Amino acid sequence: MPFHGFDRIMSCTPQDLARWLTELTGASHGIEHGTATLSFDWGALRIETEAMPPRRIALASFQQLRVRFVAPEGRDAEARAWITRFDHHTQRGGG
Repeated sequence: MPFHGFDRIMSCTPQDLARWLTELTGASHGIEHGTATLSFDWGALRIETEAMPPRRIALASFQQLRVRFVAPEGRDAEARAWITRFDHHTQRGGG
């Protein structure tokens, strides 16, 4: 599966994202003021979110959320590995 980058637009709500983070990590994660922080032995991965206008396709409307992963300095490789796991969990890329 290709790496989709540290910044993306996802078709979800902040509540969806918080639920996925909880499912994946086993710990409860809320999105407070558009931000969540996950702690790992290699550092803290910050997740910043911004609500976007819904995407409309014909009569269908889909929620959109800009999601940006901010890795600790020098820890991009570890963050990429975790984000790839997150992408598998949310089946990004055609899962």
